[in-house]
Order: sequence, then structure tokens, then C-alpha cells
Amino acid sequence: MKNYILLCIMLFTSCLSQSKSSLKEINQNLLNNNDVSFNNSYLNSKENEGMKNALTKFRLLGIESCNINPEKKYSRIYIEDGFHYEEGFYNGIIIFDNKDVCEITNSPYKLRIDSLSYKKVKNGNFIFYTKKKSIEDFKKNNLNEYYRYQLVIENKVDELKKCLEVDELTPKPIIFTKNYYIIGKQVNSYGAIKINYNDIKDGVKDIPYFKKENQKRFMDCIGNLNIKFE
Repeated sequence: MKNYILLCIMLFTSCLSQSKSSLKEINQNLLNNNDVSFNNSYLNSKENEGMKNALTKFRLLGIESCNINPEKKYSRIYIEDGFHYEEGFYNGIIIFDNKDVCEITNSPYKLRIDSLSYKKVKNGNFIFYTKKKSIEDFKKNNLNEYYRYQLVIENKVDELKKCLEVDELTPKPIIFTKNYYIIGKQVNSYGAIKINYNDIKDGVKDIPYFKKENQKRFMDCIGNLNIKFE
């Protein structure tokens, strides 16, 4: 009887492990599929390999510096790779099981405002900065990223697209990101989610030629997404 119980526990644990993924596995999966969170048409083969190497360092060395093991398996992993490819800097967010948040950046703008709270990561000539956060701190201090995160995990990205189609003048900022939501072994990939919470939190009133009735339709549509910050 005792051996039977131990066998059941081992099988249960094995099943749980098979339904989880590590960031190391996911990173390799994305790279094998040539998904480098970038417009590949701009990259030759050498540049593409360089981008893969950079992404691996940002993701894996980044979370290690946030004291998160890249080989530990999680049920849910969220990744936002943010590139400003004209100026060459990276802003990334990785979230594990809706709990542990690692922010990764080498943005001169962000570091100019606040460099002291970040941890410096150096690998040869490769330098970037990280910060571990609670989900509460992330929600409070990264409104734009948190809003996109909620759209993804609540499966409301397609609903947002319908809101953005209300009018050709609805806010559609240029967003240099690609988002992923990994549930177990399933990788859900999204293109740039063209919304910043800062653009809509006070309504849309100052866009020339944006008809008032369409402003209301747009804000009602956004409100019906029911993305909460409380």
C-alpha cells in the first residue's frame, strides 16, 4: 500500500512537471522558431544571430540577476520584449505565475530618471540593468506594461483591436514590443499591442478631428474591457 501511494505521488508530480515550462526551455523554443521579437526583414543572418544572442542574455542572465532560476518550471510565464530598434535599446518584462516580476532594460531614458534602484548586469562588453518587483509594484509603477499584461492574460487582445477600429483616429501609439504568454507548454505569441494606458486613462479629448460620438464609443469600448487597477 505504501509503495502504491508513493507511485501515485511520483506520477502526479511527473504530470505536473510536464505541464510546466522553464524560461530556458521557452527561450530556446522561440529562438529555434526564429522568433527574435524584431522585424526580421531588417536583419541579415549575422545580425539575426546577434539578436538571438542578445535576447538570450537579456532573458536568462536578466532573471538570474533577479534571483529567479531560469531552469525552474512554471505553469505560466509572460514575456514582453520591448525594442526601440532605431536607438538600439531594450525594455523587457518577465512575469512568473502572476507573482515574480523581473524588469530588464538598457534604456538611457529610463536609467537617466532612476538608475540607483536597478542592478547592473555585465557580461563582457554586454551591459544592462534589472529590477525585481512584486506584482503590486509592477501594477503601481508600470501602468502601460501592466495594462498590456492584463489584456494578454485575460485574453482581451482581440477585443482591444475592435476598440481601436472604432475610428481611424483612436490612439494607436507606435509600440516596439512583442508579447508572449506561455501556459504550460503552449506558447501564445502576440505582435505589438498598440495601446498605452497613459493615453486613455483620462479619456480622449485632445485629438483633432476625433468626433465626440466616436470618442465616447471608443472610451465605452475600452471601459467594457474591464481591466482593473484596484
